[in-house]
Amino acid sequence: MTDAAAFIDAQARLLAESGSDATSRFVTLATPAMRVHVLEAGRGAPVVMIHGGNSVAAAWERLFAALQDDVHVFAPDRPGCGLTDGVDYRRVLSFRDHSLAFLDALLDALGLARVSLIGNSIGGWWSLAYALAHPERVERIVCLGEPAASGSRIQTRHRILATPGLNALLYATALRPRRNSMRAQLRGLVAHPERLSEAFLDLAYAAATLPGARIAWTSMIERFVSGFSAPCGTFAMREQLRALPHPVLFVWGDRDGCPPRWGAELCRYLPAASLEVLPDAGHLPWLDEPARVAELVRAFLRR
Repeated sequence: MTDAAAFIDAQARLLAESGSDATSRFVTLATPAMRVHVLEAGRGAPVVMIHGGNSVAAAWERLFAALQDDVHVFAPDRPGCGLTDGVDYRRVLSFRDHSLAFLDALLDALGLARVSLIGNSIGGWWSLAYALAHPERVERIVCLGEPAASGSRIQTRHRILATPGLNALLYATALRPRRNSMRAQLRGLVAHPERLSEAFLDLAYAAATLPGARIAWTSMIERFVSGFSAPCGTFAMREQLRALPHPVLFVWGDRDGCPPRWGAELCRYLPAASLEVLPDAGHLPWLDEPARVAELVRAFLRR
């Protein structure tokens, strides 16, 4: 079985396991020029879900199944992830401009004039940055887990991963994806990796070993960390966020590697933001507390 075939098989099994009705499709963008893989499910108001770094659209599967009766959900594999065309971000002049152009072109290709956005980690940063650039196209924003770089300093582990050469060595040795250790490797992202299904672990491994996945991830974090002067990321947008009128919901696990107080600080800059802290949940809170996260998101989107 080829790497892509193994990923497609794992994705199908995981979506079936969750009871999701998601279908797979591709759209072609002109700028940036690439073929994008999108999962789609449900009906009603459109919601676009943007996954975090080193992940894929199918990682949202539990939320797909929970939300598909209420809203029309679209989840792309970001550039270099899953079945979307690869990218080496070291060749991208501006990471922020590239990200915004990708999402803008994707909405056009999907025929979506205005959407709500759900983002995790770097996907949360994308969502906030996109709403700042194109407020007329955004209805509401949900950030699940800490939006990337919400604190005043880049964390040490991210600086290490953003160091060229060192990150290549780490991913060839200690961080090399191995199917029999995927549960342990996800321990820093979820509070209870022991609850993850074998199908989810199969997907995570298949995604991590796709051609181009590692270069997309390492080059993205290299550009994200080095492409800004400290403070950076979401933290650097704080003053800009004062002008963002959209309702924003932060759902933050108390065992996220980044403290929930950062979310409370962000809420002070956003005119219409609220924070829900989930006990015993990590950076991917919908995997630790799927029912509670789905309840919060569903209620927020219905307001």
